[in-house]
Amino acid sequence: MDFFPWIIGAVILIVVELLTPGGFFFACLGIGALLAGLSVLVLPVWTSWIVFFVISVAALYSIRPMARKLFASTPKKSNVDALVGQKAWVTEPIAPPELGMVKVDGEIWRSEAGEPIPKNTWVVVVAVKGTRLEVKK
Repeated sequence: MDFFPWIIGAVILIVVELLTPGGFFFACLGIGALLAGLSVLVLPVWTSWIVFFVISVAALYSIRPMARKLFASTPKKSNVDALVGQKAWVTEPIAPPELGMVKVDGEIWRSEAGEPIPKNTWVVVVAVKGTRLEVKK
């Protein structure tokens, strides 16, 4: 009979976790409540609280960091920011201070460099400066 309050509590905690944005706090408490409810079947009733606290704390310190790492999102680069670090093909030579031309992902860009770079060479995009790309060998 003491089994049902723990299971109902576990279900409520899991539902609260699903409705709140991601800390995994209530899910860890829900796991503790579920195992406390199961422990009532084989252990004395008073031990269910000990099981709840021990399992909840253990879940908070072990499952929560892994879950946060697993579901962490990294912002993706878009538009011109995605060009930095990509390879580019020099279509017109770059002779500082004159600008040259490079081709990146099928697009032609004006480019500058700190050193002369001949035509038909691979370079790496270092930065985007307005409508120009800064490149290096």
